[in-house]
Amino acid sequence: MKVLAKLADGHWTKPYFDCGGGDIWMVTYSSPLFYYNTTMETLSFKGVATIDIELTNIDINQCDPDDSRAGALDVFRGTHSCMTTTECVFEAGLGFKRGAYKCVCKPGFYFPVTDATVKFFSGIEIERLYSENNTAAMDAMRCKPCAEGCDTCVDASPCLYQSQLALRLPVLIFTIVTMILIMVVACITFNFRFEMAIKTGSPIFLLIMCTGSILMCLKMFVTFFHATTLLCILEQWLFHNGFVLMYGALLLKTWRISVIFRVGQLKRVYLPDKVLLQRMIPLLGVTVAYLTAWTASEWPRVDTGITVGKLKFKVCVEGWWSYGMQGAEAIMLLVGVYLCFTVRKAPAHFNESKHITWSTYNAIILGTFLVIVINFISNTHSGPDYVYLIYFLQVQVFVTITTALIFTPKFYALYKNTEVRDLGTESMPTVTHTVTGREKVNVLKVINARSNHMSVSTQTEDCMAQHWTEKAPSKLSVHIGSRNRVHPCTQMIASSPAEA
Repeated sequence: MKVLAKLADGHWTKPYFDCGGGDIWMVTYSSPLFYYNTTMETLSFKGVATIDIELTNIDINQCDPDDSRAGALDVFRGTHSCMTTTECVFEAGLGFKRGAYKCVCKPGFYFPVTDATVKFFSGIEIERLYSENNTAAMDAMRCKPCAEGCDTCVDASPCLYQSQLALRLPVLIFTIVTMILIMVVACITFNFRFEMAIKTGSPIFLLIMCTGSILMCLKMFVTFFHATTLLCILEQWLFHNGFVLMYGALLLKTWRISVIFRVGQLKRVYLPDKVLLQRMIPLLGVTVAYLTAWTASEWPRVDTGITVGKLKFKVCVEGWWSYGMQGAEAIMLLVGVYLCFTVRKAPAHFNESKHITWSTYNAIILGTFLVIVINFISNTHSGPDYVYLIYFLQVQVFVTITTALIFTPKFYALYKNTEVRDLGTESMPTVTHTVTGREKVNVLKVINARSNHMSVSTQTEDCMAQHWTEKAPSKLSVHIGSRNRVHPCTQMIASSPAEA
């Protein structure tokens, strides 16, 4: 039987200073000694063998513990004196003494002397100041924080894009002026809602258009500031709801004209504002439901963009939900284009159908162009100020131009005191025949009824006297020329039984 003492049976001492002996730092390894009696086959302990190892040339690692394998001399780990803005980096080859490390700046901080060749603090110097208790000098060995938004930096240069107020403020001021003018338009529309120039355009839908315009203009206030999750959500809700209110009102008004005025036919159709409002509510409800699903599925929706100059800025994420909403709005405008095409020859007061057509064409052509420009600028990293400017142009296309096209003719008619032409006496329609033998009905006059209480409708057939409508052909063919105009019917609401 052979018995041996293994290395694991020994013991390493902690480093100690040999005072009065070698006056050096050293460490001792102790190992047991055993004697094996072959005759008796017994094992007996005889003593301890020690080895003293000088630590003068062995490095001390005072940096924080890491995932590396710990050794016998790792008892000094975590004893460095680096400031909180710096981190300890071990330096090998300095021997068994304090300060065998350097303090480098942590990510997000930079060395205070930007033009220095060596950008770190010496651990030996820091340990010396620590021994002297020189806290003032040690406080100077701190790194400075980087500018906001910087992950790493070498100086105090900004990392975030600084908005150009010289560009944004005039845009915002012009938007405020636009909103004030829209409010004035809404007030004039409400005050003169019983005037023929306003009443024939459905005052309730004109006011809905003004409300939608204000909501779309509010987008410029939201996008004026740096993007946040709340502002991104608010931007989408304001703009898209405003768009649906404004162009939904135009779409329904055009749809009513298309239904009532069929080229070559005169139909009895009853579509008052109340019926159109009932169709407006589902359209707005679908929009709200879509925006709710969008908000719930893409939270949060803020990303970091980078300009050409490597400056960061916050930007709202444009995803499939956004593209879907833009596509739905484009389809809505295309339907409006189709309806405008069907009513291109339909007569209307103050040429309203023509102005609605111009507004729809303007929205789909210029609006599509600006959406393409916005996506192009975003991909070229031109910066948020240019995107903000294009947003402003987009709002002006959808709001200012449309509002001017719809309301300017009406207000001009109010200014000139233009009234709808009333024909003085009641007359039956005259039925003539064309060269081909086709019947042509020309409605020349309607009842000129005056009363303190009147309702206006664009359904011309409601004004026909019962005694001559019964005599009219079962299918009336109406020839609509370029100079013909269908005037709103005025029906007197009897104020007393005698008048009825």
